[in-house]
Amino acid sequence: MRSFDTTNNADIIDPNFFLQRKLGGPAGRMINPTSIKRAEAALQNALPDVDFEVRRLLSELQRCVAAKDPAARMLIWNNAHEIRGIAGTASKTCLGEAADILCRYLHGSDDNFTPDPIVLSTIATVALLAVRDGADGDVMVRQLLADSVRAVDAQRLREGRGWS
Repeated sequence: MRSFDTTNNADIIDPNFFLQRKLGGPAGRMINPTSIKRAEAALQNALPDVDFEVRRLLSELQRCVAAKDPAARMLIWNNAHEIRGIAGTASKTCLGEAADILCRYLHGSDDNFTPDPIVLSTIATVALLAVRDGADGDVMVRQLLADSVRAVDAQRLREGRGWS
C-alpha cells in the first residue's frame, strides 16, 4: 500500500539540462525532415501487420459471441477500440468507421448484454473489406458501412434499446 505525504511539503527538483548541453543546444534542432522520415519508417517496421491483426481481433470476437461467452460484450468493446486505434495509425478511415459501428451497437448496453451474432458477423465482414488497401475510396465499402449503421439501429430497436 502506498503512503502519501500529508504534510503538504513539496520537494523542488531543479531541471537537469545535461542532455541538452551534451547535444549542444535545444533538442528541437535535432528534429528535421530526415529525422521525421526515419522515425516514421521505424514506426512502420514496428507496427503489426494490420490485416493479420484486424482479422485476429474480429475472429476472436466472433468466436466469443458464438460460444455465448458472458464476457462477449467487454471483449467486443475492447477489440473494437483496438481496431479503431489500428485504423487511425494505419490511416484506414473505413476500418475505423466499422469499429465505431461496433461501439454504436454496444452503446448503452448492460455488462451482461448478449450481442446478436448475425449483426456482429455483418459488421465484421464490412471491417474485413475495409482493411484492404484502397477501401477508403471504394463506393461499395462506403455503402456497406451506411447499411451497417441502419442495421445496428434496427437491431437496437428490436432489442428495445432505441437509437444510439
